[in-house]
Formats: sequence, structure tokens, C-alpha cells
Amino acid sequence: MRLAEGIELFVARKRDARVAYRQPEAMLRRFNQLVGDIHLSEVTTQDVASYLDLNSKEPYIWQVKYLLVRRLFEYWTALGVMEPFLMPHRRLRVRSTFLPYVYNHAEIRCLLQGTAKVGKDRLTALEPKTYRMILLLLYATGITPAEAVLLARLDINFKKKTLAVFEPRSRRRRTIPISEELCGILREYFKWRFGSNKANERLFIKKSGCSIPTASMQHYFARLVRHVNARRRDGVPGWPRMSDFRCSFAVHRITEWLKDGSNMNQTLPAMSAYLGQIGPHSIERYIRLTPERFRKSLLSLSPMRGRKRWRDDENLMRFLASL
Repeated sequence: MRLAEGIELFVARKRDARVAYRQPEAMLRRFNQLVGDIHLSEVTTQDVASYLDLNSKEPYIWQVKYLLVRRLFEYWTALGVMEPFLMPHRRLRVRSTFLPYVYNHAEIRCLLQGTAKVGKDRLTALEPKTYRMILLLLYATGITPAEAVLLARLDINFKKKTLAVFEPRSRRRRTIPISEELCGILREYFKWRFGSNKANERLFIKKSGCSIPTASMQHYFARLVRHVNARRRDGVPGWPRMSDFRCSFAVHRITEWLKDGSNMNQTLPAMSAYLGQIGPHSIERYIRLTPERFRKSLLSLSPMRGRKRWRDDENLMRFLASL
């Protein structure tokens, strides 16, 4: 079997499993262009090493390409099409020092107001109301942009005040509660979005009626932050990202709970489950972005500190079981 055919069948298998594979497919196509359409058995370790080192200044990109090529060869090895392939030595993972950005309320209002102007631009494929509702939902629930664009009409239960969210990477579905205020805003959006019985059941669509790819949504937001000149205030180069609404949601909620004197041994694990993350230790990244006066007391609650683990707290386990 030749490399091009192997890549095509491998990608088709992923698509049959309903895995979003556009970007990985493009990366595998570039690998095929570099190596040439040779037989799978003729690909050498040096060929793979040359591809991995090509335009891979970011350590993260190198790791993504490495895992992608390795999975391709493991797939065809498992089917008996080729012999086990010797991959190049894998680099050590470099922990990212990048910090997500926390929007303040003034910046969020500025972005929401900017959707009205940017949405009317003929180059923007979203209606202003759609654009505004997406940003409101991201900040009010902490879901990711990839989860937001996959929401459908039936995912929202107004009677129970819940939202069913599908995470495309892990392919897990979770149901989260939403506030009465957000339900009211969504009801108004529903009247506008589904009032004319449009065919597409997706909650958010383009002006053309098509679904919104996550990459396109990120591109639209990049234009928005430049339009309203919403620059980062923390000294980190670059512009704020759409995914930073998730971090802002978490940090603002943690700060409010601390001011209200809430029991953080219960609220932090609950937030971890709400965001679809595994283990309370995953919330520590947001703890480090809270106001400095709260950080010391919060880190003392981290499951990474001390010998006592969160699973040892019987009251906490009963609380999590009741969610």
C-alpha cells in the first residue's frame, strides 16, 4: 500500500467515527508531499524526523505531528499491512509558560457591543445577534468554542434549566445547570433564531444557514478584538483569545465564592465537574490567576498539596455524588 492511499483510508476511518479531522488530515498530506507517494514499507525513520523538524519551532506542534504520524503507522501495523515502524526519539515535553487572559467586566461589555458593528460587516458570516449570544454563552457557562458551535436546539431544557454539552475531543457529553437570567436571554434568542422554522437545528449558524466551524469562529473573534482594540493588560504579547472566556468564567466565579465565604472544598471540585475536567487538581490553573490576596489560601486547598487527598473527605464525596 502506498502512503497516499494509507493516509486517505486512515482519514476516512476517522470521519466514519465522526471525528473532526480536517487539520490532522492537512498535516498528513504535507507529510506525504515531503516524503513522496512511496510504499508504507519504504518510509524511513529519517523521513519522519525531517518532517517533524520542518517548520516546528513550537514544541507543541512537534508533539502533535509526532503523535499523528505514530498513530498512522500503528493503525496499519495493527492491520498487518506493514511491519512495526521505528519512530524517531521523542523529545521531552516542554511545559507551556503561556498564561490565559482574564477579561474584566468592562472588556466583556466592550466585546458584546462590538458584535453589533462587526456583525453588520459583509465580510463577517455571522448575524450580530448570533455573535453576541455565542459570547454571552461562553462567559456565562465556561464552555469552549468547540462545544458552543455544536449546540443544537434540543440541547437546552428550559423547564429544568439545563444545557447538554458535547465535548468533541473526548466525545463525552455532560449536562450542566444554567441560571434563570441566562434562560431568559436564550428564550429571546430562540424566538429570533427558530421563529421562522429554519431547517438547521444548530443553535448557532452562519448568515448562509450553514453550521459554523470552530476555526472560523476563532477567526471572526480575532477580527473583533482588533476592531474594538481589546489588548491584553498583563504584559503578555498577543491578543486575547476566544477560549479566554472559559478562564474568565472560572476566575470570576472563584473570586465571588471567596468574597461570599463559600466552602471552597465543595465549590472547587464542583466547578471542575461543571467544566468537564477530570479531577479537582485541574482547577489549579485557574486558582493561580485569581487575585493575589486569595491565592495562598486557595493553593492550600489544592489536592497536590499535603498527604490528605480530596477523596478522603466523606462530606465532599457525598456532595459530588448528589450533583
